[in-house]
Amino acid sequence: MTLCRFFLDKKTFPADCPPNELHVLLYGGSAPIAGAVAIGNQVKDLFLRFGVQPSATAVDFVSIALAVTAADTFVLREDAADSWSRDIEICLPLRTPGPWNAVKPRLQRLLSFLSGDQWRFHFEGGGEAPPVPSVIRQHQSRINLVAGDLVSLFSGGLDSTIATFRLVEDSARPILVSHAYTGDKSVQNGIVGRLPKTLQHVSVNAWPNSERTSEISMRSRSFLFIAIAALVCDVKSRLVGGRPIPLQVPENGLIALNAPLTPRRIGSHSTRTTHPFFLDGVQAIFGVVGIPATIDNPYATWTKGQMVRSVNGVQLFQAIASETVSCGKWKREGQQCGRCVPCLIRRASLYEGDVDDRTLYQSASLLDVMTVEDTRDDLVAMLTAVKRLDGANLDAWVAQSGPLPADIDRRSALVDVHRRGLMEVGRYLTDSGFKM
Repeated sequence: MTLCRFFLDKKTFPADCPPNELHVLLYGGSAPIAGAVAIGNQVKDLFLRFGVQPSATAVDFVSIALAVTAADTFVLREDAADSWSRDIEICLPLRTPGPWNAVKPRLQRLLSFLSGDQWRFHFEGGGEAPPVPSVIRQHQSRINLVAGDLVSLFSGGLDSTIATFRLVEDSARPILVSHAYTGDKSVQNGIVGRLPKTLQHVSVNAWPNSERTSEISMRSRSFLFIAIAALVCDVKSRLVGGRPIPLQVPENGLIALNAPLTPRRIGSHSTRTTHPFFLDGVQAIFGVVGIPATIDNPYATWTKGQMVRSVNGVQLFQAIASETVSCGKWKREGQQCGRCVPCLIRRASLYEGDVDDRTLYQSASLLDVMTVEDTRDDLVAMLTAVKRLDGANLDAWVAQSGPLPADIDRRSALVDVHRRGLMEVGRYLTDSGFKM
């Protein structure tokens, strides 16, 4: 078990840290001592930039998400007993711990579902407070939320770009929220700058900072993404009389479900960042603690190819599509690989949607990928999954990724999008020269 302790003041930061503990300066720019961690300096500045005081509940949610991100980044899976599932205990000061203690068991289970780890929280008082109105009024840099209709996550990927184009085409004014990880910001800003309408874009980097070795799996990254968006919804709600604000989380159904392609991928290869069970769980927590945001993934039953087809007549999208990033490895490689699962689904969707794919992939030829043992694992798994479709128990297969809704119609639609999404990839692979 690793105990993660969070502090708000360098003056009270411990002078040393036991081997089984992680000490973190929350909302700090640099770690006070060697081996410690700092996170969230940019995020603290964000609290000042809306011209309106955010609620303590929204600030606490961001604090919790930053704590999860710090732990997920610097508690290494290789040190776990099974080299994967970690036992993480977090001691975190909150401004109003009462509401969060009420949902603590639910929050722990939800994060365990998301990351595959065991989480335990201890919430205490003395947490980061919302900035006072007088300080907010003095802040020079402002983000104007008045004109926005809804909040939409924007990663710079193909799905969030399509969702933005569709909203603009429908005369909506989304407030785009990005978590600008290193390398992401230039992609996100480049696409936003070329959109046919000027939109408010809230972009922030949590910037976990330490000399420690980082964990690359980062299965909880979406939690902080949603927390920043919830903060924006909270402030926007205060500007419009307290009504809930729509929060769009755009992701195609095949990726959102991310059912394991093969039996051995049930664990480490299956992310759950936009799974319906996770999003439903976050929404339930919002309802209890009082965060005024209504989460929706309008593409939960769409394939990625369907999403591409819905905007393939927009000339500007045709030009921008290749600039979006889908690859799970591009930050390490500096280029989209073309052979990982997200890249395979991306390539199939552009083919299905009749959009010229001008992306410069490391592996342009998938037939060549099959000749290299070290790089073909995802492609082999995808080929296996497509071949499994005939005769497979799809309900049981999709349920391996997580609990499905009790509503029969919604459940059936989710199972069906898994089938249609794999068929879409299968058509692309067949036309690329593979025998199915």
